[in-house]
Amino acid sequence: MATAIAVALIIFVILAGITIFPVVGVALQVLTGILTFFSFIFILAGLRIIKQYERGVRLRLGNFMDVMQPGLKWIIPGVDSVGRMDIRQRTIDMEPQEVLSKDNVNLKIDGVVFYTVEEPDKAILHVENIRNQLIAKATSELKEIIGSKTMQESLTQREEIGDQLKEKLNDAVKDLETRGEKRKDWGVEIKAVQINNVILPHELTRAMAKQAEAEREKIARVIKAEGEFEASKKLKEASIMFKGNPSALRLRELQTYQEIGAEQNSLIIVVPDSMTSGDGKWTIPLGKELLDKTAKKNSRK
Repeated sequence: MATAIAVALIIFVILAGITIFPVVGVALQVLTGILTFFSFIFILAGLRIIKQYERGVRLRLGNFMDVMQPGLKWIIPGVDSVGRMDIRQRTIDMEPQEVLSKDNVNLKIDGVVFYTVEEPDKAILHVENIRNQLIAKATSELKEIIGSKTMQESLTQREEIGDQLKEKLNDAVKDLETRGEKRKDWGVEIKAVQINNVILPHELTRAMAKQAEAEREKIARVIKAEGEFEASKKLKEASIMFKGNPSALRLRELQTYQEIGAEQNSLIIVVPDSMTSGDGKWTIPLGKELLDKTAKKNSRK
């Protein structure tokens, strides 16, 4: 490249000198000026700038020459052509794909493929459109992977599915020979595959929700039954304890009255057993009289 630029500059200087120092006729001077102008255009037409995140693939008369590094470069106009390739990490968003699991459940799966171009010359010469080719290959491989897994495995093994898809894609883009067919290296490397969503059919989602609700109700009933069983055991133990201790039973009864009165904001009068008979009739007139007076006072309030 440097040699070509030097030759072009020498021609430019010579022609410019001839123009400046006219030693020939006017016709030659005009011709020299035209040649000088087109030489300048020729030099400018061959200049190329390769950016830091790019690599240039130079073809001369259609044949591969070299990979151009970042910087200001010069090619032969009309003879050389340059294809640019971005070497930064790029992503491919996989649209939701309908795939069939091993247990015949239709799933919709989407994800992201991360890749970089490692060899720009192969990426340009061996494949027409890397992005479209990777999407097609990822879709095909994903269907194969999910077809070997059950619905439950597909839901719980997203990371493993992504790793398997990454491995299969890397094998697909390498220079391999399978079934007698030679596959050319695409010059790319799959960095990672991330499975984002595994979507179940709407009918199956509703059925699973009903099943989950039934499971929750079942657990609630079991917990309630266990609580009632424990409560009955405690009541049995308490009855045995109170049976041999009437005073403790009486204290517990008074405590229960107190709790009821506090909750309902009401007045509870406890009548001793000695003031009533077993059929609820008063045995002591004074007790009935006191109760009537207390009731009248409360009604006035």
